[in-house]
Amino acid sequence: MMRATLGEAWIMRKVLFSKGRVAGLSAAAGLVALLASSAGAQTLPNYPKKAPTYDTWMARAFDSCTPGGLTVTSTNVPSSGCLSTNSVTDSALPYNFARVRVSKTGKIRMYGRGFTFGESVRVRLVLRVTRQGVVTKHPAKSKATVTFADVTVDCPAAPNAFVVRPNGAIIGATDLNTCLAPNNNLGGGTGVNNIEVIGASLVNVANGKELARSGVVR
Repeated sequence: MMRATLGEAWIMRKVLFSKGRVAGLSAAAGLVALLASSAGAQTLPNYPKKAPTYDTWMARAFDSCTPGGLTVTSTNVPSSGCLSTNSVTDSALPYNFARVRVSKTGKIRMYGRGFTFGESVRVRLVLRVTRQGVVTKHPAKSKATVTFADVTVDCPAAPNAFVVRPNGAIIGATDLNTCLAPNNNLGGGTGVNNIEVIGASLVNVANGKELARSGVVR
């Protein structure tokens, strides 16, 4: 049996190493291609089967707090806070209670009592809409699921508003799509919409400040 010289052995080892390297590079390239193709596919949770109505009571709005020196000595609460203020929120317009409801058809209804006769109020909603069946490009898709940028809408749209009646009540209704103009199909149109209400509040039209926000009084 002939033995390979040192030079021949080195050449053979180089060839074998090169082949293994090529095979490894090919496998790696295939893996990268697979990951790239799967990255383009959307793996998303299903929409819930039922969420027909958003319905909330409205608590009084106060300014946010960044603690900075106030010490709280009451028990079972945080040890710091802020004295309550209404510099960026409204304190002028009183009310006893208020309730806001948004239906799947886009109808917005507001009911409240204890307001000042003649004053005007709008409902402010911060919405995050995700829609199925959207046509896109870059990448090009015919049935993509797209989440749009958060949008803040005041309803009814200006110059309209809910006006307080002589008995201090507000009973009003408007349509979400008219408030979304110029993107008035954002809350409806074709495709299936998942509409998150990030925030709901009432705005005193007289000063543009929020007087109430979605919440609980207990």
